[in-house]
Amino acid sequence: MIAALAFTVAAPHPPLAPVIGNVSFLLGGPSDVTVALEGDAKWLPAKLKMDVRSGDRVQTKTESRCEVKLRDGSVVRIGEKTLFDFAKSTVSGSSKSVNASVKQGKIWANVTKLKTGSDKFEIKSPTAVCAIRGTAYRMDADSTTRVGVYQGNVDVGPTDSLRNVIQQQPRPPGPPQQVPGPTQVPGPYQVSLEQWVRLVQGNQLEVRRDGRYAVTPINNVAEQNVDWIQWNLQRDRLLGR
Repeated sequence: MIAALAFTVAAPHPPLAPVIGNVSFLLGGPSDVTVALEGDAKWLPAKLKMDVRSGDRVQTKTESRCEVKLRDGSVVRIGEKTLFDFAKSTVSGSSKSVNASVKQGKIWANVTKLKTGSDKFEIKSPTAVCAIRGTAYRMDADSTTRVGVYQGNVDVGPTDSLRNVIQQQPRPPGPPQQVPGPTQVPGPYQVSLEQWVRLVQGNQLEVRRDGRYAVTPINNVAEQNVDWIQWNLQRDRLLGR
C-alpha cells in the first residue's frame, strides 16, 4: 500500500498542450474573463500576456472582452458573454492549423494569410463553419449564426449537426447531384446551407437553425453605432493590415 501511494504521488503530470499565443488585451474585472485548460473544469482568471494553449477555453461575462494574439500574428477577439474553444490548434511563425469553435457569443478574427496547402484556420458555431485564407471577419452565435466579412473572403459551410437537420426535412425526390466547391454568393437570397459558399468582402450571412440562410450587404451606416464592431476595426488598423 505504501509503495502504491508513493507511486501515485510521484506520478508525473500530463504534459501541457503547445502554446499557440497569448492574451494581448483584457477588459473587465478579475473574474470577468476566465480560461480553462483542455479537460479541466476549473476556470482561472485570465491575465495579460498569459500563454494560451491548444484546447484552452475562454469565457467572458457581461461588458468584458479579450484579445488573443497567435504566434503567427493572427488575432482572435472574444466579445462579452462568449464561450470560445481553441480545440485542436497548432500555430507557429511559419504554419498554423486552427480548429476552434464559438459555442455562444461573438468573436472577431483577423488572420494572416495561409502559407502552405496544409495550413487551415476554421472556426465553427453550432450551425456553420468558417474557413478562411487570410481575412478579417466577425462571427456571432446564438439561435442563429451571423458572419460579416471586412477583408478578403470566407468560405462558409454547414456543421454535421446542421446537415442532419437539413437531410431530415421533406423535399421532392430527384437524382443525386455532385456537391461543388465554394461558390461566390452574388446577392441576397435564402436557401438551405447544404454546401460551402464563398462570402466576399462587404457581405454578411445569417444561418438559422433550420439551415435556411440569407446574404445581405453590410450596413456600414448602422454599424457606426455598434461599439463592438468599431472597436475591432480600430484594433485592426493598429495591426497595419
